[in-house]
Amino acid sequence: MKNKIFLFLSVLMLVFTRSQNLHIKYTYVNPVNFLINEDLYVSGNYALSIRDSVMLKKEKNQLKVEGNNVEILGKVTKQKTKYYKTSLNETLIINEFIGENSYWISDQLPKIVWNTNFVETKKIGKYVCKKATAVFRGSKVAAYYALDLPFSFGPYKFSGLPGVILEVTEDEKSVNSWKADLIESYVSKKIELMAPKNNTISYKEFIHLQENKDLEEVKRLTSNLPRGAVVHIDSPKRNGIEKKYEWEE
Repeated sequence: MKNKIFLFLSVLMLVFTRSQNLHIKYTYVNPVNFLINEDLYVSGNYALSIRDSVMLKKEKNQLKVEGNNVEILGKVTKQKTKYYKTSLNETLIINEFIGENSYWISDQLPKIVWNTNFVETKKIGKYVCKKATAVFRGSKVAAYYALDLPFSFGPYKFSGLPGVILEVTEDEKSVNSWKADLIESYVSKKIELMAPKNNTISYKEFIHLQENKDLEEVKRLTSNLPRGAVVHIDSPKRNGIEKKYEWEE
């Protein structure tokens, strides 16, 4: 697995250092309505997405209690999540953090079945975009893609349309959405890609680690509540764009 990922990233770095690139900057609205920058770099059959993790959230007492539900609001962090993509297959290589620990993850994405039978269009920047819809890991999504940008990529893990995806929304909600703010072509001198050295795991394993960490954090925070307080701790609620995984079906 490590050798395959190293080869994938080596090819990706070679493409980015020698080719004409497309750069798109998106604004991502996360599940708790914070705005986050996400940059997509595209070259031929390869792409790299870099998502900021810098969010303004409560630094102390990071616990929100509504009825019997407990929600962690999170911390300020400067770590970035990176998604290495290719249109040649459905494998996505991710570099993501849990706390201070960096993980390299192989995500075997389910093929997104897009419905493109729409006449509806939307102008994003200078591009007239066509509409498509799909179900992605338990969420109904709508996307707008630009045929004038003939690359099969988009923000986050979205791909598979005959043009770059410039906007994604979940079932007309205001959160879990991406919209392009900047679209530009340029020649990059070099984009440094760090090859994985350890902690290479499957996405299923990573989700298990992440959700266990969230549950531990809830238990830690609730341990400081006043004596007699009753809190029911359930499994972490998935309020992001990925709500149900293919291995759970």
